[in-house]
Formats: sequence, structure tokens, C-alpha cells
Amino acid sequence: MDKNPYEVPNHSVSGTASSQRKQLAAALRVGRVLLGQVVEVFGDGCFLIQVGRHRFSLQSDVRLLMGQSFYFRVEKGRKSDELNLVVLSEPGLAEFRLHDALRMVLCQDMPLGDLVIDLAANLVSTLAFKKDTDGKCEMLLSRLEDHLLQPGADGLELADVLNRIGLGYEANLLRAGALSDDIACLLEIDRDLKGELLSTLSKDPSPELRVEVERALAGLEAEQVLQIARQVEGDPNHWTFPVRDGDRWVCASLFVQHRELEDGDPMGTPIWRVTIGVAFESLGPVRVDFTYGSGGVSMRVLVSDQALVPELQARARALQDDIADTIDLDIGRDSLPARVSVFAASAEDIDVSRRHLDIGFLRKRKVLDLRG
Repeated sequence: MDKNPYEVPNHSVSGTASSQRKQLAAALRVGRVLLGQVVEVFGDGCFLIQVGRHRFSLQSDVRLLMGQSFYFRVEKGRKSDELNLVVLSEPGLAEFRLHDALRMVLCQDMPLGDLVIDLAANLVSTLAFKKDTDGKCEMLLSRLEDHLLQPGADGLELADVLNRIGLGYEANLLRAGALSDDIACLLEIDRDLKGELLSTLSKDPSPELRVEVERALAGLEAEQVLQIARQVEGDPNHWTFPVRDGDRWVCASLFVQHRELEDGDPMGTPIWRVTIGVAFESLGPVRVDFTYGSGGVSMRVLVSDQALVPELQARARALQDDIADTIDLDIGRDSLPARVSVFAASAEDIDVSRRHLDIGFLRKRKVLDLRG
């Protein structure tokens, strides 16, 4: 299909017998995400679909083949006796868009970084066009700016932003409870994004601000669920966070995966893989891939603008030397190789925002499967 499958709008269930409709009513409830399978193809866009023990006819403008399985969300149709099935996964693919499916179930369809940027933009708009009599909007905007990665930030500053992004809030609370005399831990909780959002809600904000803060909290908690699923399955951890780009805030994606090497692993197998992607106004989309292992460090920079490659390559040598010096110092070795390369690539190859949408934990544990 040319379209994104979860944006296909019109899959209507109609014309089923009354008895069958009653049997399906419990299964096809609006809002549910289900796994369906094509059991018959009649032609002219008409199919017989099975969901668990239930079968029903489906008129679809999406090309389906015998035996194909796909996830869909049940929505209200235009008529009272119709339902729309919005496909969430490309039929026939082994890997489904369960990341998107879970976001829809949790009523959250944006990454946390974008939600923080949206919240900040709404606060700026409120301050520009409305009165902030109690100062809550200005205070929250100031706190959000503390979670913004600034140009020229180093790895320690990035780690600080990620530690306070809200995903580990409950874990930090437990640690603080066990170490109640640890002032540093208590201060970290006070600066945590989730704690700040919860604190804003506790101060009885205006109805408009409450809606925006609750939306950001819902998105943050959706990310917590997804992060747990990744960790259980061994998928890369994924963070999204805002970065300052001139007068704008842009959303960056960071993927980190660590692998414990076994005795049979060949020399040079990476034990760390890190990917970061962000689209700057002046540079366009940029993607950086790091790998680190016994064979050294490799850093690959991808940009969409071919004209940028010579300038970035000229800077790569100095960066390569800095990386080599840093890792040699950290592990007490000399001359561990470090390689930095710069390439031009298509925007599709550079964009990491759609990477790892399929989470193994969710693929094996279906969102909702009625076959049992």
C-alpha cells in the first residue's frame, strides 16, 4: 500500500445478519485494537475476516490476500449500523506497527519530546495573548526550559536531561524513600519533569493549562509503558527530548542498546550501539550512529545536503582524535581505533523517528487477541 496503513480511513462492516451482529457486539467494541485474519477473498473488495472465533464480511479498499493477518482499531461508522476498521499494520508483514497501536490504545500519538515542545508553545501563546495572573504558566515554562538541551552541550548535560525527562520518576521516588537522607536524590526528584507536571496539577491551574498538562502527562506515561516493553524484550532504549535550534525547539530521538558479549563473539563486536537523529533548520536532518567495542569506536554522520559533506569531513579528523583520546583515558589503553566518517544520504535513511516502531515484547504479547 502506498498510504501509511494506520491512516487508511474507511473499512466498513455492514450488512451482517442480526444474530451475527449480536455475537460480534462484544468483540467489536469501539476503541478496541484487534488482530484479524483474511479467511476468504470474494473479489470486488469483499472479504471474510476472522477475529478469534468470530467471522464477518468486510468491504475494503485495501488489497488483502488469503491468510493475511493485520491489526485494526474499531471506530464508529457514518451510520448507526456501521463500524469502521482502521488498519494499524500493513497486511502480510511479519513486523507490525504495534508501537503505534499501543499509542492509540493509550490515547497518545506523539513522542514525549514533541509533547514537551507543544506544551511550551502553548504556554508561550498563553503568555502572549492572555493574562497569567497567578504566574503558573510562566513558572512552568521556566521549568520546561531546564529540560531543553542547549547547543554545545556535552555528554554529561545530555545524561542530565535524560535522567530528568520523567521516565524514571517512580524509581527515583523509591530510591529516595530508601535513602531519605540523600539530599542530592531528593533534589533530582524535585527537578524531574513528571514531578513538575504533577506539581502543576496540584496547584489548581486554569482549565486550559490543566488540559495541556494532563495531555503531556498521558504521553509521558505512555512512554514509560513502551520503555518497559523495550527493556523486557532487549530492544534499544529510546528517548525523545527537546533541543534548542536557534529560536526554535526541535525534537531529537536517541536509541541506546548494550550487549553483553559471550566467549564466542568475534573480536570487534560492538557492545554499545547509539543512534541519535534531529532535524536542524540550518543543516536539515542529521543522523549520527555510534558503535563501541573491543575494536574501538566508529562514528558515522549522515546528512541530506551533499554540500555539507566536505565541511563536516574537514572537522571529522579533529573529532576522531578527541574521541580516541577520551576512550583511551577511560579504559587505560593506548591507540584504540576511532573512526569518524561523513556521508550524504536520503532523508528517508536519515530519519530515525520511525525506527524501532515494532517492539518485540508487544509482538509476542498481542495488544488484544481473541483466539484464546
